Amino acid sequence: MKRYINKLFLVCVVAFSLTSCLDEDPLLDPDKVQNVIEFYDIGLIAAPGSVYPLYTKTFPASDAAEMKIILSYSGAHDNNQDIKVKFKLDPQALETYNEEEGTTYEVLPSELYTIGELEVTIPKGQRQVEKIITFNTAEFDLSKDFALPFTITESSHGIISGNFEPAIVAIGAMNKYDGVYQVTGEFVDVTSAANKGLYPYEVELRPISGNSVGRWDIDLGSPQGYLFFTGTGDSYFGNFGANFIMDDDGKVTSVVNAFGQPSSNGRAGQLDPTGVNQFTIVSEDDKTLEVSYYMIQNGDIRCTFKEKFVFLRNRDV
Repeated sequence: MKRYINKLFLVCVVAFSLTSCLDEDPLLDPDKVQNVIEFYDIGLIAAPGSVYPLYTKTFPASDAAEMKIILSYSGAHDNNQDIKVKFKLDPQALETYNEEEGTTYEVLPSELYTIGELEVTIPKGQRQVEKIITFNTAEFDLSKDFALPFTITESSHGIISGNFEPAIVAIGAMNKYDGVYQVTGEFVDVTSAANKGLYPYEVELRPISGNSVGRWDIDLGSPQGYLFFTGTGDSYFGNFGANFIMDDDGKVTSVVNAFGQPSSNGRAGQLDPTGVNQFTIVSEDDKTLEVSYYMIQNGDIRCTFKEKFVFLRNRDV
């Protein structure tokens, strides 16, 4: 979006000059401005300031999840003709995005979605047209970050937008454990009795695979660490995020560190087998995880956790 802001600043400077020198001309004369062809309203931009706009869409696991993308003839003029627009899958745009933003998105494999021809016609008298994409999210590898990078290549009328010519849509699949939960429990740091848990508070459980979720701390904005109270203020353990792995019956079979077993600073996750260690699903709105686990520090138990997660709502994705 920095690129877009710079363009806007330049436009404002030019516009100011025009109003100073050409007071008799309208500042934005519709007759002198052409409509643009662009991807429109795919969703909120997930990464403001990124080299290309990134939109995030998440769907329940299904063999026929649908998403629509909208191509638009945007501007002051009405559409007086059929407008043929072509676009393409653009892996290079995704590669550029990953390099610029430090992300690891992969192009969604073709067998996991259906889109048909990469062209549309915006009918005369209309400004927008929809293109439907069907996803087989039930077959997604939830350990990977997938995206579809699209770029508009041709239009029979109008100017292809410089800002929204490329659009990257990150596609994710939910599993049955996914959601926002209130967590309560007990936390003990065996090296410092002053450190206490901040319970109760809200966390997200985000899918890692079809039968596992990662504990995502909302206040930290990432799984980067575990928040706690030192007695004088808040702190967190870096490079430690608990991933919970369940069997088909919801029994928690293991707890691992999202940052490696061990991570670069010697931290690992480990299940405490004496806990309840069960994910219970009564309905879509009635889900509970009870789990006990350890944070291992350089081979020794540093922290013990006995937590209960109660479902509150679906994540805002």
